[in-house]
Amino acid sequence: MRMPEQSDNKLPFNSPAPTRNDNGLQPVFVISVDDPQKVGDPIRSFTMYTVHTRTTSPLFQKSAFSVLRRYSDFLWLYETLSTNNPGVVVPPVPEKNPFGRFDDHFVRQRRFALEKCIQKTANHPVLSQDADLRMFLESDSFALDIKHRKAEIAHERGGIMASIGQSITGSRFHETDEWFDRQKGYLESLESQLRGLVKAIETVARQRSEIATATGEFAQTVNDLSASDVGAQLSQSLSGLAEVESKAQEIQNTQSEQDMVTLMSTVDEYARLINSVRLAFSSRIRTYHAWRSADADLLRIKQAHEKNRAQGKIPTDRLGYSLSQIAEAERRALEAKHEFDHVSKLVKSEVARFEQERIEDFKNSLHAFLEGMISRQKELVGAWENYQQMLLRRVGGGGPNQNGPPRHAVS
Repeated sequence: MRMPEQSDNKLPFNSPAPTRNDNGLQPVFVISVDDPQKVGDPIRSFTMYTVHTRTTSPLFQKSAFSVLRRYSDFLWLYETLSTNNPGVVVPPVPEKNPFGRFDDHFVRQRRFALEKCIQKTANHPVLSQDADLRMFLESDSFALDIKHRKAEIAHERGGIMASIGQSITGSRFHETDEWFDRQKGYLESLESQLRGLVKAIETVARQRSEIATATGEFAQTVNDLSASDVGAQLSQSLSGLAEVESKAQEIQNTQSEQDMVTLMSTVDEYARLINSVRLAFSSRIRTYHAWRSADADLLRIKQAHEKNRAQGKIPTDRLGYSLSQIAEAERRALEAKHEFDHVSKLVKSEVARFEQERIEDFKNSLHAFLEGMISRQKELVGAWENYQQMLLRRVGGGGPNQNGPPRHAVS
């Protein structure tokens, strides 16, 4: 979504309308990622993007602001939000690509994917409240701020990978909710289908590009032939044919690119988003182990208390303190259980949100794909019809000639 050119700090008139949730109005964010610029020395160069934000959220100092961010900043935000918000399906950033990362086509695709990612993240009802998202969107000293936050996160949690690792430590997790088992099987099947669709779209796009190259070579050959000594009338006819074929080449190349921008970008996004769903599942298991650990601590403290009291090792003046330790352990265990129950419910609501958005996004991308395809088909048909009319005028014909040139369609 492009940021409208406006000088005031109000949201653009075509911004999405605020929607109600349990807490009242859900803040609206309109974010664009623009102006990719290659910076740095030849050895350590990278691409910087300008992130423009307009929002109705009262958590921000302004309603409109812009900052510079690089890909690694987006990646840090994704990892941090995943750690901060157990049970939430965080929109993923595009994958790393060490080769061709400054190619114009790749930069365009990455910019578009980053824009979709941050737009969805900011408009998420839970993630929109996260302090690290606010820092990412509005901090002018982000390089310094992120160093402090990285140090805090490394100290408290050890990073996202350590958090994931914690989810599989301790006692073995036995799933008691059949819904999660069904969803895991469904996600595996969906991921396989999406990966297969990615390969199919790549194949079609590559074939379109190959057809465009062959069409261009044919157009050049016909154009060269028109320049030879074949007579003025035939030369003009051949020249007109070369123009139509050149137009067909242009349309094929455009369609090949649009295949990647419309269908491919959505399919690839959701193939990656499945990993975010799995991270949400893993965070639930992590809260389960935290709960079991708190229960184990409570049992240990209770047993120690009973043992010491039976042996007369607890003085009267220390009995209150010992009982308070039990009460504190009970509180922690109860909070851990509530956290596990909360995350379990949150994951289910997030998967429902994932499904709803997936249907809507695929419908929109398919609509854009078909609209573009139809438009380019009409454009090519129009070129052939104009060429046919030109031929009919040259031979003195009247109406359409049924034996005229075929109405080629884009493959």
